[in-house]
This record gives sequence, structure tokens and C-alpha cells, in this order.
Amino acid sequence: MDAIAVVASVAAFAAVRGVSQAQPALVIRPAVAMAVDPDGDGVFDQTAGLEHPFVLAGNLQPAETVFVREYPGRNDAMLAALRDITAQAGVELHVIPGDAPYPANHVWVQDAVEFGHAYTGEPDAMHVAMPSNRNRGLDRFAEHRLFGPDFGVISVGSYREDYAKGEGGVSWIDWYGNLEVSPPTQRHPFGRALYGYDPATGAQLNPEVVDFLAAQGVQPPMPVDVGWLTIKHVDEVLSFIPAEEGGRGFKVMVPDPGAAIDLLRGLAHEGYADTPMLSSYEEGVTVASLLADEALMDHNRDLQAQRLEPIYANLREELGLDEEHVVRIPLLFTPGGGAKVPNMVNALVINGHVVMADPDGPEIDGEDAFQKAVREKLADLPVTVHFVDDQLYQRWSGNVHCATNTIREPIVPWGMPPEETAPEETSSEETAPGASAEH
Repeated sequence: MDAIAVVASVAAFAAVRGVSQAQPALVIRPAVAMAVDPDGDGVFDQTAGLEHPFVLAGNLQPAETVFVREYPGRNDAMLAALRDITAQAGVELHVIPGDAPYPANHVWVQDAVEFGHAYTGEPDAMHVAMPSNRNRGLDRFAEHRLFGPDFGVISVGSYREDYAKGEGGVSWIDWYGNLEVSPPTQRHPFGRALYGYDPATGAQLNPEVVDFLAAQGVQPPMPVDVGWLTIKHVDEVLSFIPAEEGGRGFKVMVPDPGAAIDLLRGLAHEGYADTPMLSSYEEGVTVASLLADEALMDHNRDLQAQRLEPIYANLREELGLDEEHVVRIPLLFTPGGGAKVPNMVNALVINGHVVMADPDGPEIDGEDAFQKAVREKLADLPVTVHFVDDQLYQRWSGNVHCATNTIREPIVPWGMPPEETAPEETSSEETAPGASAEH
């Protein structure tokens, strides 16, 4: 008997604070999924197992489906690019229609839901969606479109208006662009959950969600300083990409204002000072005008030294990385914490394809100088780089990753063959791997 429509969400809860020490990986207790009998004979029960940890899936996992929201007449160019790229990557593209039941300007699909898996000890894990706590209709799209006997939905945490209403300050910090996961390492076979916090205010991703992830016992949460950003999301600060074909090696892309300043200085020295850039967003901007903006340059130098370098040092220590595992992407940020150059770190990574914002840099000999710099940095990696027109999102303080979401295959933990995917902690030492709209 196949289900064809959902009439109720999973009745699920997480015993986060009440987890017993004897069961540190106690998770989701779903259990009754109500679905419509296609023959019209009412509802039937589809029960799910108990005490299976919820595990986030990261960028290195094979992608199955990419989601993006349609906004007719506003994001057509990016949708066209994604159709082509997902076809190349062997990934289904699911375009969420731009009409009801969701408001047209609710386009931040990454913020609406987090996808992962419930590990049952069997070779196959169950897809599970964890909707965001934003009190917005789009948060329910996974429940509306995916929920069924083979796809669970869990509800974790509660709505916190000051941290989720999306009206400035720290009010975006509970959105799920502020939750990522690192690839597996020897010490953390399922990776680590990464979330953003603001040191100045103490605001962070919903503590109920962080506690829930910690209670799973397999992806220890790690805070990342996002207080210097407008939106304050961790996916603006880092993105993991594969470093070896079919292997576990990875690198992490991070913003580097110093690299951007050096690039602009080099271009000016070579005679390209008057070359325009960022013309899709501002009039009259050139290489020289950016370098002459002392407030912008001083802000980015201070940002690099005072906030970004400490973040990268912490990433290296906590994830067991060397500097060679860090890919520094040339970017500039405004004093208010927005991306002056469209944020290429905020990228969609699917099956060896890295989909980035078009930086709208200065064109030198027919090639965007910022695109060229990034391609050179990634040239030795097993990735195909795509720069796409994401102007709608850049204007609304987001980029490609913010606009998309991805269902992936379950994580195969470090040191385990695919047929043995039940989570189990290890104590071995770490080793380095090879704005209008909603905002």
C-alpha cells in the first residue's frame, strides 16, 4: 500500500535535556506517520524505529536532489544555470513553485530546513528533515512535499522571535543557513556540526537545536564567530569541497579580504586601475575607487586580523587541518557585514561541481579577474567550478547556498565500509584530511 499524500506530520520529539547517560545517542522517537490510502480507505499507520541518531549530511556526500524556489522574472538566469549544472552532476532539480502556499519572496530554501538521516544500524538510513523554527510557511515544504513512509520529519526547538523574525540584528541567527557540518575525520567519523554565534551579544543558533545535535553523540557541535556579519550565518564563512576523487580528503573555502586587496592592487599596478567592476550592483565602481575607499580597506584589514584569522586558526585546531587545507577566496565585506563582492564561499557543492556567485569583478582580457583567481586556487582539485547570476540573492544579503538546499546520501563514517553505517564514537586522535525578502 503506497502513500500518496500527507495528512499529518510525524509525531516526534527529542529527549534532549532528559537523555540518560546510559543512552547518549537517544534521538528522535518518531512514531506514527499518518498517510492517505490511495484507495481512499482512510489513513493507515507507518511506524518508524526508536532511538536512532539524527545525523546531518555534508557537502562531500553524493547529492540526490537540489531544491530552489522559483521567483518568476527575478531568478530565471540562476534557475536556467542550475538546470544545466544539476544535469551534469546527475542530480534531480526540484523547483518549488513561486505561487501559493508560500509568499513569493520566501526564497531562502537553505534556511527553511535541515536534511539528514536516521541511522538504524542497517545498511540504509532513512532520510529525515528538520524544519526551521522561523514561523514561515516555507519551513513546512519538506513536510508538505517529502514526508512519507521512507522520509521522516522531526520538530526540534521552538520559535524565538528575537532570533528568528528576520528583521535585523541577531534575528536571523536561528535560521538554518547558520547550521553546517564538516566532513568525516578520524576523530569525528560523522563530522562535526558547525553553528554560528555572536560574541558581542551571546546570541547563537537555538540552544535547543544545538543540545539536540549534541545529544546524538556523533557530530559534536562547534561554534563559529559570525557576529561580524549582517545575517550572521555560518554558511557565509565556510564551505567544504572535495580534495581527492572518490576519497575522504577535503578542503575548506573561506573568505580572505587580504587576497582581494592584493588582487586589486596587482591589477592597478598592471594598468587596470580604471577597469569597472560590480557594475550589476553599483555605478562608477572601479579597481581604483575601491582601493581609494580607506574606510572599506581599513575595515577589511581589521576584519581579517581580528575576526577571520582567529576563526581559521580555530577551524584548523578543532578539525585537525593544516593551512594547506584552507582555500582562501578573495572577498570584501562592508563595514555593516554584507558582502561587497558577491560571496563565492556561500556555494552549492554537488558531486564534484561547485556552484558560486558571479563575483562581477573587473574584466581583464575577456575574463573576470576574481573568477580567474578562484579557478586558479581550485585548479588542482577534482571539482568543476560554475559562476552563476545570483543578483536577486546578493541584493537581499544571500548567495547560492542560501538559495538552495540538498538531499544527500547518508554519511559513510570514517573507517567504516558502506555496509556498516551505525554511528559509533571513537577516541582516536584527529588526523587532517588529504535586504528585502526574508532577509
